[in-house]
Amino acid sequence: MGADTKKLKTRIRSVDSTMHITKAMELVASSKLKHAMTALDLNRPYTEAMAEVFTSLADCKSVFSQPRDEGKILVFTIAGDRGLAGGYNNDIFKMLRAFSDGKDVTVFSIGKRMHDYAAKRGISEVGVFPSVEDVTLDGCAEAGKLAADGFTDGTYDAVYVIYTSYRSVMSREPRAEKLLPLTKADDTAVKNDILFEPSSEEVLAAAVPEYVAGRIYGAVCESFTSELSARRMAMDSATKNAGEMIDALSLKYNRARQGAITQEITEIIGGSETQ
Repeated sequence: MGADTKKLKTRIRSVDSTMHITKAMELVASSKLKHAMTALDLNRPYTEAMAEVFTSLADCKSVFSQPRDEGKILVFTIAGDRGLAGGYNNDIFKMLRAFSDGKDVTVFSIGKRMHDYAAKRGISEVGVFPSVEDVTLDGCAEAGKLAADGFTDGTYDAVYVIYTSYRSVMSREPRAEKLLPLTKADDTAVKNDILFEPSSEEVLAAAVPEYVAGRIYGAVCESFTSELSARRMAMDSATKNAGEMIDALSLKYNRARQGAITQEITEIIGGSETQ
C-alpha cells in the first residue's frame, strides 16, 4: 500500500510540473497572439485591396495574365515553426498532399516544420524561410521576384500559396490560392477604361513581383496568427486536462493513504487484543 501512495505522489508531481509548462506556453502564445492580431489587422486591408486591383487586371495584355497548362507549379507553403499546436501543421501537410497529387510541384517552404516535412518526404524545394515569425517584407520581396521571374521565363506555369486563414481564436481554414497567372474573380468587374503608360506589359512586369510579395506576406501574417491561436487553444486544453488528472490522482492518493492508515489501525487493535 505504501508503494502505491509513493507512485501516486510521484505521478502527481510529474503532472503538476507538466501543467506549469503548458500554462507557461499558453501565456506566451497569448502574448504573441495579441501582437500578431494587430499586425494582421493592419495588413489585411492592404492585401485585400491589392488582390482586388490585380484580379481586375487579369484581362490586360500581359504574360502574367495569360492562362497556361499547369505543368510546373511553384507553391509557397506556410506551416509552423514548432509543434504543440493541435492539428495546425497536419492540416497544411494534408492540403499540400492533396494539391500536389499527380502534379509537378516545387515548394518554397516557409516555417521549420514545412522544411522538415519537405526534406523527409523528398519534396523539391526552391527556397526556404526557416522561421515564420522572422519573415520580413524584404524576404518576401525576394521571393516575389523569384516567382515572377520564374513565371516569365517559363520555369513555372503557375504560382500558388498554401496557408491557414485566420477567422477567429476558435476557427482557422487551410487554403490554396493562385497567385499567377492573374485570374479575374467571378464578382470582379472588368475595367476596360484602364490606361497604362508606357504599356500594360511594362507596368505589370514592375508591379507583379510586389503583388506576389504582398500576397505572401499577407499569408504569413494569417498563418502565424493561426498558429498562435491553435497553440493557445491546445495548451489551454492540456492545462485543463492536467488539472483534471491531478484531481483524479489526488483522490486516488487520499483513498490509498486512508486505506493504509485504516489497515495500520486495524493491525494495532488486533495486536493489542492478542496480548
